[in-house]
Amino acid sequence: MKKLLAFTALGLLAGCSSTMPDMGTAQPVNYQCDGGENFQITFNEDKALLQLPKDDYALKRAVSASGIKYISDDGMPDISAAIVFHGKGDEARLDLGRVVLKNCTVIK
Repeated sequence: MKKLLAFTALGLLAGCSSTMPDMGTAQPVNYQCDGGENFQITFNEDKALLQLPKDDYALKRAVSASGIKYISDDGMPDISAAIVFHGKGDEARLDLGRVVLKNCTVIK
């Protein structure tokens, strides 16, 4: 139920996101998380395109102490980003507002 509400809320946030970035020839990376959730993300230098089952989101690169970090590209400061992708090696975590997808690994 909580996941359904979070994904519904994310649908409403879609109107807040900027235009989708041009990914050129970048290859998408597929992840599967502990709860069985899947998502795809395509990286192109300082931009990324996050593809969830029902919505796509433009992300921008942010400063990270370790690994990589991309946040919502909606003009809001880093602290208030609704969507945050943290990745290091083949592992990732995706924060979707109040829903957190943990222990996500690259599907090879």
